[in-house]
Amino acid sequence: MSRICQVSGVGPLKGHRRRHPHSGAWNLRAPKKNHTFLPNLQTVTVNTPEGKVRLKVTTSVMTSEKFQDYLTGTRPLPKDLCKKSRHHLKKK
Repeated sequence: MSRICQVSGVGPLKGHRRRHPHSGAWNLRAPKKNHTFLPNLQTVTVNTPEGKVRLKVTTSVMTSEKFQDYLTGTRPLPKDLCKKSRHHLKKK
């Protein structure tokens, strides 16, 4: 699995790592290096009628009320997330 939230679809962002000072003479300008900002992903196990399912979820989604309903069982998990991952099985 890549570094993408399975619920919200949040993935890595690209930007610049900047150092101070941001202003001044040209020879004193802050260098801008490329930087990748990764989401804070955590593995969560959710109980479903089919069994336990592991999901990679960002911490901001984990605190949302909608996802809390999935964890407590008051709201059913979407069908595309209920499927257990089979990528570890070998193809014959």
